Amino acid sequence: MSLQDTMAQIASLQRAIQDQTRLINDFLKGNRDTMQLVRTELKGSTKGYDQLMVNSLSQVESSLASSLSSLQRAADALTQVRAV
Repeated sequence: MSLQDTMAQIASLQRAIQDQTRLINDFLKGNRDTMQLVRTELKGSTKGYDQLMVNSLSQVESSLASSLSSLQRAADALTQVRAV
């Protein structure tokens, strides 16, 4: 593999990371909107469904935040490789 091929592959990986980051951020926004809707619509439910749903959505948000962190580390590593 030539240096030019390697640089093209790095650029492609960086675009893929940017695309995934954008998708996760969009999903996070939708998830936050859903959490607010659940809080509003199910507030005070007698069986605690509102809290169960919000807890599940919060876990999704935590998982996605972890994914974003991993993607950022990967992007930083690619930037360092590209600088070499």
